Amino acid sequence: MDLRITLKFLKTTPSNECAVRLQPCTNNTFEITDKDYTVNNESETILCIITPRETAQTLSFDVLSPVRRVVLNGVDLPFEINDKTLTLPLPALTKNEDRAADMHMIMPFTGIEFRIEVAGLKRRAGNYATGDFPFNARTAAVVAQFALLDAVQSLGLDKEIGLGPCGPLYIMGFDTNNPCGHTDWPPHVHLHMARPAYGAPIGHYYFDSNLRFSHNLLYLRKVETDIQRFEHEQRCSHYAPDGSLLFDMSITQTGGLRLRSSNNETALIEPAGEGFDTGAIVTTNNISKHIHARISYDTGTVQAHRGDTAYIYHFDKDTGIFLGDSAAANANLLIPPNSNLPI
Repeated sequence: MDLRITLKFLKTTPSNECAVRLQPCTNNTFEITDKDYTVNNESETILCIITPRETAQTLSFDVLSPVRRVVLNGVDLPFEINDKTLTLPLPALTKNEDRAADMHMIMPFTGIEFRIEVAGLKRRAGNYATGDFPFNARTAAVVAQFALLDAVQSLGLDKEIGLGPCGPLYIMGFDTNNPCGHTDWPPHVHLHMARPAYGAPIGHYYFDSNLRFSHNLLYLRKVETDIQRFEHEQRCSHYAPDGSLLFDMSITQTGGLRLRSSNNETALIEPAGEGFDTGAIVTTNNISKHIHARISYDTGTVQAHRGDTAYIYHFDKDTGIFLGDSAAANANLLIPPNSNLPI
């Protein structure tokens, strides 16, 4: 059975020209054009290649624009360039490796897979390819994600659910670069359980024009099921396979979120100002915590205030891979609200 892989070629200098083109191969390996997997922008070219399973080989490419990195599934491949020909060793693979367009910083928290999309303006595609880039909506999503993280941890759901058979819990934003055909529009956030466990439904909490939450659409991704829509104050409940309640979440009348555990403890998430791009306030057991967060694409960081502590989370600007975190020395490291975010 043949495999589908995507190779990311990072360009040395910005260019609209494709970086490379695959030369004719043996072993039934060939390049295909697929709008959901083939990408070219000024930063990179992503080629979609069909290749036999468990077959190591050397691939050769015509170089059309200078290349500085080649990445497969987040891992750099060694390569050589001689006389406009780039060669690289392709290892023997046993499964599709076709997520090169994903630009998520996935941060490790107990019982939680926390994903922040960091594609940015230069990689935008799909419904975000034209018009104003949704900087404020992206900020609102990142703020809401950190607020959900705090709420989940305060209620103990990270350990109670995330480490159990239905975990981990996923806290995610929205994609702006159409990775693998994932349109992901309009802007929203997710809190759901692991799909592999038993096909858990996925909530999509959408923003209104004020960057407060308007409604939730619940459905199974890539499965033909009815889409459920939840309006303000309608509880969206998530259950274990045995039918027991794990948690529910609802949108408040003012466009905030209310997360409720199975023992009826709640965490209330509200925007700090007009919308979530200004920050959030998380209240659990009558204790409130202020949350602020911003992405800096030029430095490859997400800077976040969680209560009295500021953190800096670092990502690889080429792949989105999480590189580590550190406590910020002071609040001045946080990008001020409503500032012009660097690309």
